[in-house]
Amino acid sequence: MKRIIQGCLLLLAALLLPAFAPASESNLSASLSTAEAASQPGVEVAQRELKKDKDYRASDVYARAHHIIYGSKGPVGPGGRTRIAVIVNGDESLVSEDRIKNDIYAQLRKKFPRDSFALMKGTDVNTRLLQMAEDRYAGQHGTATVTKNGARVSGTVANTSGTISKDAVRKEDALDADGVPVKIQPRGTADLIRKDLAAAGSAFDYQYVLMVTLTEGNSEFYRHMVWPLPTVTSSTTKPNVWLRVRFVDCASGNYLYRNDIAAKGKSHNGYPNGRAFEVSVHKAMQEALNDIAITED
Repeated sequence: MKRIIQGCLLLLAALLLPAFAPASESNLSASLSTAEAASQPGVEVAQRELKKDKDYRASDVYARAHHIIYGSKGPVGPGGRTRIAVIVNGDESLVSEDRIKNDIYAQLRKKFPRDSFALMKGTDVNTRLLQMAEDRYAGQHGTATVTKNGARVSGTVANTSGTISKDAVRKEDALDADGVPVKIQPRGTADLIRKDLAAAGSAFDYQYVLMVTLTEGNSEFYRHMVWPLPTVTSSTTKPNVWLRVRFVDCASGNYLYRNDIAAKGKSHNGYPNGRAFEVSVHKAMQEALNDIAITED
């Protein structure tokens, strides 16, 4: 009996001693490498939600529920709401105007209640789309001819007015997916279609992708007399803008809404400008959002 007990103790010691033995140099090095790798900082595209509408007020039910769940330190992120990636692109004369983009964002914030929808700047989705376009269409970008005129100023030197001539560029390139010419600017997502938007949105857990593409159309320009003697004239420009809306359901891969809308703006004593374009885009965006209904499930 005594020998049996001694044998059991020896077996138990053989099993337990390795656990308390010092780690080998290789094992220790591997453990340290794993810990260091885990502590390394990472880089990712920032999640940026559109700012609140200035008149936004959270409902009492939403505020109470949010406080019960998260306390006084609630998360900044979407918090379980329907996620919509918003991408605005198009002609540089339009997307370079902050007032135009701000008007689009303001209308979207009013349309989609913040309590139920997280309107996100779809930078992550746009990055994925640009990567798709680069991988798929590399080497298929057409040609361009540049004529070196050199910058020169013409007009009366005594006056500050005149014209500035830049190098002339002639571009031969394919049309975009809608059959619209791409101007002297990056093609971006011009060649991508519905399934690409759905795939990119799904990759980042969005329910919908809303892409708004702005294209400058034709403009009307005319002069009219304000006063006969001495002659005083004025001019009016009415620029047209095409608003192409793609609202994609990422789960089904189908369009929830798709439309091309033209609208006209107006400016006085000058060429089409940000204010005139803003009026055009506002009208077109308003029409598009009136076509979309929000349902309560």
